[in-house]
Amino acid sequence: MSDALTLLAFLGAIVVLVLFIARFKVHPVATLFIVVVALGLVLGMGGTGTVELVKDGFGNTLANVGLLIVFGCVLGKMLELSGAAMKITETALRLFSENKVPWAIALASTVLGIPLIADTAVVMLIPIVSALAYRTGISMMKLGPILYIGAYVMTSVIPPGPGPLASASLLDVSMGEAIVYGLAVGVPGILAATVYLTRTKTHVPPKPEFVEHLADAATGGTGGTGGTGATPGSTGSAGAPADDVAGASDAPRVGLFGSLLPILAPIVLIVFASLAGPALPEGSWVTATVLFVGEPTMALFLACLLALPLFRGRWRDKSTLNDLFEAGLRIAAMPLALTGVGGALATIIRETGVAENVAGTIESTGLSPVIIPFLIAAAVCTITGSNILGVMTSAAIMQPLLPALDLSPLVVYLACATGAQIMKHANSSGFWVTTTLSNMTVGQGIRSIGVASVISGVTGFAVLNVLIATGLV
Repeated sequence: MSDALTLLAFLGAIVVLVLFIARFKVHPVATLFIVVVALGLVLGMGGTGTVELVKDGFGNTLANVGLLIVFGCVLGKMLELSGAAMKITETALRLFSENKVPWAIALASTVLGIPLIADTAVVMLIPIVSALAYRTGISMMKLGPILYIGAYVMTSVIPPGPGPLASASLLDVSMGEAIVYGLAVGVPGILAATVYLTRTKTHVPPKPEFVEHLADAATGGTGGTGGTGATPGSTGSAGAPADDVAGASDAPRVGLFGSLLPILAPIVLIVFASLAGPALPEGSWVTATVLFVGEPTMALFLACLLALPLFRGRWRDKSTLNDLFEAGLRIAAMPLALTGVGGALATIIRETGVAENVAGTIESTGLSPVIIPFLIAAAVCTITGSNILGVMTSAAIMQPLLPALDLSPLVVYLACATGAQIMKHANSSGFWVTTTLSNMTVGQGIRSIGVASVISGVTGFAVLNVLIATGLV
């Protein structure tokens, strides 16, 4: 097949991928499989050859990242059900004065976004945030999106988020580098988005069902206003509403150290093994131990073990040791399938000569190559509504292009991670969860969540370019 037809087939595959998911609502896994098989057949790999490539790509990718995704999802479920996520949020709220409540929420959301999917963080914590909005008079158009954006950015840029895990595996980026440099581009994006959201002028009260118990208490149980308004400064402290809401939780009361340990321990182990491992004496038991516990799969499994004491005496129960693990496996099912088929897509692109054609076309445009993964990830996320799909798909497309474009895998990883934040709107489940539970209209959601996601992604990409210019990546 000629170079022009090869390139045309590749571009057609991308159009079909986006069209099936966004327009016809076909499941992303099925869509990716159809596109991968069709691309292999069109590019002359033959039926048997195409199937073999798909199986090889799927199997090799899951061999590298499958257990990471499983243990990451299990860890997130453990932190959710143990009360650790709630404890971290309460502590963050106590560290800030009342007029700094948005920044307390941003801090809690950023920490929780490491192990939790953003949608989960919003559903868990929106009662606390709504109580804060009621007590302080701060608009939910500020607090709801801030709660979402911190976790959303972290889920996009660092493992154990399923998108970053798959992307790092596809691009052969070490987990230590993915974490360190992911934080370097992610945190500035969160800061910039939070600054934008704190300047929002529109006042949106919390949903009545989240604050009616506070209104009843304030009016002696008569129902009051039903929570449709806010009484600024009625508590005098940011911690009080957190206690009001969290105190009703059935989760066991846990300590801050125990809550943070399962989140921070795997990060420390992975980063330390990545940075210190090469400097330690080869063949010693110390080196072997550091590399063993710092291997990402082992580090995440150890994190799951460290989360068990959060359940106190219930850690021996079947509901903890078995049912909770199964709940994590159910969450991991879709990321696993997406990751495997994404690996198959990368294999097809690499083996059919598409990579060289695309690389040549990019070079002829005169564009900086680093803009390509950023734009691909942004396009996929904006059109499909999935940052996970944006990170993973752009990495799968770019992986075979690395040698021809002379791009560092780490640079491409960060470009995919920042681009995949752009932009959240009405085709995203996270957008609807946050907009609905924050009592916002669609227009208010786009002005807050949508614009904030663009700001976070563009800011992260700007930081990446600074890192490139200074030779740090």
